[in-house]
This record gives sequence, C-alpha cells and structure tokens, in this order.
Amino acid sequence: MKKVLDFVQRFDLLPRYELLLAAASGGMDSMCLLDFLYENGYRVCAAHYNHQLRGQEADMDEDLVRAWCAARRIPLCVGTGDVAAYAGENGLTIEEAARKLRYDFLNSVAGQTGAARIVTAHHANDNAETVLFHLARGTGMAGLAGIAPKNGRLVRPFLCLTRKELAAYAKEHHVPYRTDATNADTALTRNFIRAEVVPKLCRINAQAVEHISDTALRLRQEDEYLDTLAVAYLTELKTEAGAVTLPCAAVTQAPAVLKPRVLRLALDALGAGKKDFTAAHYDALAALCAGSGTAQLDLPGGVTARRADGVLTLCAHRREMTERVLLRAGETVRWGGFAITCRKCEKTVENSENTVILRGAALDAPLSVGAWDARESMTLPVSRGSRSLKRLFAERGFSPDEREQTPVIRSGGAVAAVYGIGTDALFLPGDGESVCVLTFEKTAE
Repeated sequence: MKKVLDFVQRFDLLPRYELLLAAASGGMDSMCLLDFLYENGYRVCAAHYNHQLRGQEADMDEDLVRAWCAARRIPLCVGTGDVAAYAGENGLTIEEAARKLRYDFLNSVAGQTGAARIVTAHHANDNAETVLFHLARGTGMAGLAGIAPKNGRLVRPFLCLTRKELAAYAKEHHVPYRTDATNADTALTRNFIRAEVVPKLCRINAQAVEHISDTALRLRQEDEYLDTLAVAYLTELKTEAGAVTLPCAAVTQAPAVLKPRVLRLALDALGAGKKDFTAAHYDALAALCAGSGTAQLDLPGGVTARRADGVLTLCAHRREMTERVLLRAGETVRWGGFAITCRKCEKTVENSENTVILRGAALDAPLSVGAWDARESMTLPVSRGSRSLKRLFAERGFSPDEREQTPVIRSGGAVAAVYGIGTDALFLPGDGESVCVLTFEKTAE
C-alpha cells in the first residue's frame, strides 16, 4: 500500500509513534483500515458504534469487530445509541443523527484514550459521491472541495484509494467484513449516486472517480488560500457574547469573489451553524452591508444581521437560549449568560436586583427558564391589566440582543417573571406564604 503511505506522508496524517483511534463499523472499508494500520505497525485502538437501526444485523457487525480486535489484542471501545429516537427529538434526519452520535462517541473515546488521531476509512469514491451530491444540491468551492484528508485530529488516509482498490486489498489480505444491506436502497440519495450516477460517469471515463476526487483535493487547497485572502478584511472584526461586529466597508470593499468568504468567516467567529446558508443568503448579507441607514435581516439557524451606523452586527440566538430549562429547588442550571439557583424558603427573604421571588406554589407546576415569546404577556403589580412582553421590553429600552438574552421564568407554561422587568401579580408571594427564590449570577460564556 505504498500509495497510501505516500498520501499519509504528503498530508502528515498518521504520526508513527502515537496512538491512533480507528473507527470500525465492520464494513469492508473500515476493516481494511484496521488491517492496514495493524499490518504497518501503527499503535492502534478501535471504536465501534452500534446505531441500533438494523437489529440483529448490527449486533453481528459488532461481533465481527470484537472478534477481529480480540484476536490481535487491539483495544476496542463499543458504544450504542438510539439514533431513531435522537433524530425525532432533535428534528434531524436519521443520517444526521447517526453522524452526530457517532462522532460524539469517537471524540469521547479519543479523549479517554489519549489518541492523537481519529482515523476513518473514507475513500475516493466517497469523496467523488460527496462532490456530486453537493454539486447537484448547489454549492460553492468549499462543497466542491469534498472531504478533507485532515480536519483537526480527524484523518482519512484512504482518500487516495477507490472502492475497487479496497475490494482488491480485502481479497488479497483475506480481510473479513460485513455488508450493510441498506446501502443498496437507492431511495437514499447517496446510494442512488453510488449505484446509478457514478457508473454512468465511468462509462465516459473509467477513471472518473479518481479525477473527481483529485480535483476536489486541488480545489480544497485553492479554497484554503482564498480564505487567507479574505482574512485580511477582518482586521476590525470584534466578538462578544452571542454577537460579532464588522464595519460594512470591510465587506463592500472586498472583491466580489471574496465577499461571501468574508461573511462566512464572520459567521465562523460567531460560532453559528451555516448548514442552511445558500448563495442567496450571502448575497442578501452583502446587499445589507452596501445599504445605508438601519436595517435588519433574519437568517437561517437563528442568526440575525443588523446594519446601523455603517456597522454590521451578527447575532446568534443560541440553541440553549431557545430551549426551556427546568428549575428545581436546590439546583443550579445554566441558561444563556446566567447561572440560576432555585431555592424554596418558608419565609419571605429580602429582594435584590439579582433575585426573583415567587410564591412557593410556583414550584408545584413545572418551573422553567427560557427565551421570550412575542405572543406572551404578563400583568405587573402596578399596571392595569395585561401587557405584552414586546411592549414591556420596548418601554424599558431593551435592545433586540438584550431581549433575546433576558431570562423569562414560566410556571406551568404561564409567564411568572421576567428578569429585569418584574414578577407577574399572580405569582407574588402573600404574607406568611413560602417563597421560591431564584438567584441570577452572570457567567463567562
């Protein structure tokens, strides 16, 4: 496998004397990877993740990996997860959920074992199929660059090999492996590309897979170089909790080819996911920067862009700030930029600016903290009737960012209090009544 060893050296993928963690599914690709690492004298341990999607078939995959590793005294860590349930709970596809849980597991095992690299068996066909998938869906250079040989401690030394070459290796070296029957289901897009599209491209040129994969590797190098040019326009980028700011001129003065990159790197600094961002979103952001006055743009992933006084501000409404977190007596939880401690006391305690005091009965229904909702309202003790949270925030001069970062306390789904605004009249404690005390401490995010 000189071809692989040369590729490994070219991209500095496998440190010779450090521990490597190989992801082993039991399929042909990953079993060849295990065999290659073992036969070439690398220090290796293995990790297998059972997605609980294929019943007994998945158990047989695990059995194969266990037996192979045991015969060679290769340490093995096995994890399991209910991918289907996780997908449903988090609004993900099965493929997205499986990938998330699998890589969380691999990173956890790498941390526990001290592995210097996580090694996966992605090969040239995987790379070509990824490029074709991105191209059909619509993409930029980053998508056309396909799968990276190296991404942090994650490495893929088989990107230089085709599936056909791996099959030949498995046969020559008598590598045992399992076949996943779901890979034949062409209702799945990637399987359709593998079974229908790639073979037709190979009729045009037998080396189509190698050419597409090689082109992706070259485009990746060019993509990385263009990013270095875009960084020059970010010298005045400023970051703070949940937001980044950048002079609009940094975007408008950049060449057209770099504008989307400047904006993408700003979003990277924000830590916002860009999964659903399209060229149209970057064009809209560039147009926002080119305008005058004050304007706002809502973007995918809970990102808001605002232009004011020649400055672009990108704000992320983080996932943990859109979820409601349960509050229980005697516990401290984190939400947004706060650590919130909940206590139940039998007598009234002194109020302060960093506390919210509710009647103790508020704990009888589920008590939670979460972000505000424009449809909600509350009744303050000094007001005549209910008023919307939107109006209360506006009257007190809360900026859009401050509104998103303000904790709202709910009891049984009803607004009980808003930190910095007040407590709803229904939840004020009466004389001699037990109280629920919430203490808010700002934390570094």
